[in-house]
Parts: sequence; C-alpha cells; structure tokens
Amino acid sequence: MKIRSQVLAMEDELRRVRRDLHKIPEPAWTEKKTSAYIYSYLKELSPDQLEILCGTGVRAVFMAQHPQKTVAFRADIDALPVNECNEGIDYLSTHPGAMHACGHDGHMSTMLCLAKLVCENRESLQYNVVFLFQPAEEADGGARPLMEAGALTHPDVDEIYGQHLWPYLPAGKIGIKAGPLMSNMCDVNIRITGRGAHGARPQNGVDALVAAASFLSQAQTIVSRNMDPVETAVVTFGKISGGEARNVICGSVEIEGTVRTFDQKRAEYIMERLKEMLRGLEVSMGVKTEIEVEIAYPPVVNPKELVERAVEKIGRGDETLVPAEEVMIAEDFACYQEKIPGLFVFLGIQDAEHGESLHSSRFNFDEKNLLVGLEFMARMIDLP
Repeated sequence: MKIRSQVLAMEDELRRVRRDLHKIPEPAWTEKKTSAYIYSYLKELSPDQLEILCGTGVRAVFMAQHPQKTVAFRADIDALPVNECNEGIDYLSTHPGAMHACGHDGHMSTMLCLAKLVCENRESLQYNVVFLFQPAEEADGGARPLMEAGALTHPDVDEIYGQHLWPYLPAGKIGIKAGPLMSNMCDVNIRITGRGAHGARPQNGVDALVAAASFLSQAQTIVSRNMDPVETAVVTFGKISGGEARNVICGSVEIEGTVRTFDQKRAEYIMERLKEMLRGLEVSMGVKTEIEVEIAYPPVVNPKELVERAVEKIGRGDETLVPAEEVMIAEDFACYQEKIPGLFVFLGIQDAEHGESLHSSRFNFDEKNLLVGLEFMARMIDLP
C-alpha cells in the first residue's frame, strides 16, 4: 500500500518533530514557542489557509479540487506544570516547571506529519482537510474558544478526529469504542458557613467543620445507595479548607470536588442530591450553604457510524484495532462532538521500557508508535 510506505518513511521526521516540541513545553494559553513552531512547519507546506486563533491556536486548511466533504483533525498543544525527571535523554524539557507529561508532543508531531502527507498527496485529495492545533486542553479547555473563533467553518467541517497516547494499552494498538469512551467533568465548589466561637464554649457557635464532615460522609452514599449499581459514576471531593485554630469553633469551610459520569442525566441527579443534602444540613445543623456547579466538559461519545467506518478503513480482523475501555478521565474533544460527529481513539504506547502513567514526571514513549496513529488518521481521509 502506497500510504503505508509513505507513513513508514516519516519515522525520522516524527521523532525529530516530537523531540523538538518536547523541549519547549508551555502550559495552557502560554504556548507561544509551540505555536510559532507549528505555524512555521505548516507554512512550509503552503496550505490554502493558515491562521492563528485564540492567541496560540493554529488552524490550517488544505482544499481538495472536488471535495466530497471536509474532515478535521485536532491536536492539543499545551503542557503540564510538571518538572521533568527523565534522565539521560538529549531532548529534556528546557522550561523548568513544565513538561509534556500527557503526550501532547506526540499528538502534535503526528498531526504535523499528517499535514505533510496531505501536502504530498494534494492532487489526489478527496476531502478538504482541516488541522486544528488547540491550546489549553489541560486547563479550562480551548475547544470552545477555538470553535467560537471559527475553527469549524469556512469550510464547514463535517467530521473531526482525534487521538490520545495511552500508556495503559499495549504499544502499537489503537483502542476504539462506539458510545461513551471518556466521562464528563463537573466541578463542584461548596461553602458551608457557621459561626465561630471559643472551642471551650461550643454552645456559642455553629460548627461548620462538623457540618462539612457530615456532608462528606453523606455525599459518598449517592453512588453506593441512591443509584443503580450498574450505572457508572464517581463523586470525589479532594480539597477542604477551613478553621483558624485548634481551639476555635470553625466558622466556615470550603470544599472542592468533581463529579464524573457518562450520562448528563446521571450528573444532574447527583447534583440535585448534593443540593438536597446541603439543605438538610441547614435545617439539622443551623449552617448556611452555597454550591456552585460548572459542567466543564461533556462526555466523549463516539458515533457508531464513525467507528464502523474506521474499522472498514483499517480492515476487519486487523489486530491493530482493539476494544477500548471506558475511563473516568475527561477530554475537551467532547466539545467538538457536541457540534459535529467526531471519533476519538487511544494510541497504545505501553512497552517494557516505558510504563509511566500520564502526568508522571517520567512519562516517555517510543516514537515508533506514532507511525500507527499516523497511518490510522491517513486512512480516515483515504490517502492513496
């Protein structure tokens, strides 16, 4: 197959680009060097459109002569605020306190090399191809601002594809699944207000800390006692702040948490139960409560039609494709799926040498695995 030989010939380029980008990690909305590198690389390919969106996002469009449709590919470009601890490599992060510990350097290099393949096969393009290099996936989500800036228009995008390096999947495999793949993410902020008093005279106060302890215990019964056991959900409160001194009745407490589900109705039910529990605290303990809920990302849900199409393009029975498991990690690729059909897959990078989890300060991978992701994406646009 012509495209396979073209992909295999990209190995050195993939490695070079990935390592270039690995050296210059930048956290959300500060990806200036990264954006400049991407823009410069794409400019050499002479796309029909090339622009900066939202400060550091980059969009490139390659137009077909007689397009059947328009297909987009998305790569996230931001890094994590992590000090890299990999030793003995010559492409270590040059930015202290920042690292591509989630594989975004791999996502970017794959998409840049895909753009190069598109350029080399320009005369035979059947579809318009749009490349979106999106900032801030790890923070407040750059997908929506990018769309608001026109990322999916002129030409109007019909479908979009994305992938995530996955150290929990064997190297060289692509995890694919129709339906829910990754959870939604709801941020929950709660404030419980009582009345401070001397710790030796508790009758003069209203203890917000005791109320918070009661609430946290109750909240953990929502999934275990209020929901069907076959329904998947997570309620986690990971931060609590309150109190002034060991001998003072606590006057106020702030609690931060997250709710993860694969279904928005379940999330709404959980939120209502949390609100009911807080109202109960007001009555039973005399405190005042406030709750703020922000649905940061919807769930990633893959359309069956796009999964079937991918299976046909790769070939039924091809051992590269394996079933993916649902995970409670969120991903703002889901925001694109709210607007247009989109397929998100996992690219396996787990091997004997590289076993660190995502967000680890020692995260690393063999760039040969990127060839698998590159060929997968190339087949989605029927490159010859």
